[in-house]
Amino acid sequence: MDTKEIAAQISEIRSNINNFLIRELKRYTIEGLAPSHGAILHYLFTNKKMTMKDMAKAVRRDKSTLTALVCKLVSMGYVQKETVADDQRSVTIRLTPEGKKLEPVFREISDNLLQTIWRGIDEAEQKEVMRILQKIGTNVR
Repeated sequence: MDTKEIAAQISEIRSNINNFLIRELKRYTIEGLAPSHGAILHYLFTNKKMTMKDMAKAVRRDKSTLTALVCKLVSMGYVQKETVADDQRSVTIRLTPEGKKLEPVFREISDNLLQTIWRGIDEAEQKEVMRILQKIGTNVR
């Protein structure tokens, strides 16, 4: 195995994960969402309401990219935006009832993805993979 191919390998894995997620969304007849929407929805499933600033930090996206992703979720009826009463510059986002309906499907898709990723890899190996990836992440920041 050529260690010089690390960036290509990570890129290919990311692409394959995105393709897996797109196939799973289609299987559940969820149209129009991209894998990049998943992180936003995940944080809203957990936190119920977040400021755009906090969400940008959580999903590691710049403000303009996050705004475009959230606008798409708003247009699809999954998320609503609200201006904070005491700070007109601050905007919060929360799930709509339609967005909340996605949670069990997203949890199942996430479980399917994790089962696929870790198939044939024992717990000790999983921890070692995560340890090394965290080191790599720190190195390239």
